[in-house]
Amino acid sequence: MMKMIRSFVLAAALMAVTACGKVVTPQPTAETAPASAAPSPVIPTLRPTATAPLTPPAATTTPTITPTPIIHVVQEGETLLSIAFDYGVNLQALQTVNGIENPQFLQVGQNLIIPTGEEETGVTPGLLLPTPTPLPFSLGGVAFYETPVGSLVCMGDIVNTTAFTLTNVQVHVTLFDAAGERLAETDASAAADIIPPGARSPFRILFTSPPPGWTSPQVTIVRGEAAGALAASYVPIAVVEKDGQSSGSQFQVSGAVQNTSTEQTAGSVSVIVTTYDDQGMVTGFRHGKAEVEGTLAPGATAPFTLLLTFHGDAPPTDFNVIALGRIPAE
Repeated sequence: MMKMIRSFVLAAALMAVTACGKVVTPQPTAETAPASAAPSPVIPTLRPTATAPLTPPAATTTPTITPTPIIHVVQEGETLLSIAFDYGVNLQALQTVNGIENPQFLQVGQNLIIPTGEEETGVTPGLLLPTPTPLPFSLGGVAFYETPVGSLVCMGDIVNTTAFTLTNVQVHVTLFDAAGERLAETDASAAADIIPPGARSPFRILFTSPPPGWTSPQVTIVRGEAAGALAASYVPIAVVEKDGQSSGSQFQVSGAVQNTSTEQTAGSVSVIVTTYDDQGMVTGFRHGKAEVEGTLAPGATAPFTLLLTFHGDAPPTDFNVIALGRIPAE
């Protein structure tokens, strides 16, 4: 069982963090600053805030492979993101080390090298430019966990409170010391390619080598755009059945999805399951596929089953499922 390390409450001012062994759990909030909000002050706030969307910092991670690397054999239903999550490693480093240009082409039975030792402190931001359509949305369920290999995971929900379908949604996490100095920072994208109005998508940020002495984090929304014409390439998919239960040290969610379009056939259907503890904090998520044979016709249904690893000392008490279907390529 993964051990939680610190806990804190998102508030307007910096608060002390408890000793190791506790999960750091910012309280979820539906508030978000307007797109024109002033930049965050040097002294960090523990409240997730939305600022004007920005182009993400340039990646500077240089993966280091151990002399005897860990090899993972890809299993049915796994994605590059889920494998990175299970091993507590950086997604980009995993992709780079294995020379994967498009993660969607991951093959069952493929051998992957699991990188270790990526250093993520001292990230240098790139050029910051506003996105075409700044939109307000919010964060919720943000929590921090320590992995068995000593890395630090931040997870939470991106909640679409707008009237538009969102895409290119990114968040940024900064770790500060007690004096308010930045120790490390990195960013990540939403797990879902698009987020319909009223829906939510999990995100995950990993610090493979968290700096010693960090006492507080700042979680910030830095980018989000209206999907526009991109939304038309997706078919409306509803989750019509869902059931979740503990399965040993993991959590299993199964159910069915339905193509609610009256005329458009769906190709593959992605399913993202997010789990929560009794405080509403995100404890884990998994990205998989519904069991579609060929394509999913209008009105048709398809089952899904996802088994995921969760953080914390207790099984999840709640979960959420989002499903997305793409129009098949001609």
